Amino acid sequence: MINVKNELQYLLVIKLLEDMTCAGFLTDGELVIAKRLAIEKYRPATVWEK
Repeated sequence: MINVKNELQYLLVIKLLEDMTCAGFLTDGELVIAKRLAIEKYRPATVWEK
């Protein structure tokens, strides 16, 4: 079962992290780590189905 709230939170967090990286607040390495942490926290079904 897909948890829509978690899916939306995941998408918002990833977009925010990518925007922060573009603005220079995060390095590419930090982005990779932050994305991994977001996957662990929100566990979106679409990530695991790929």
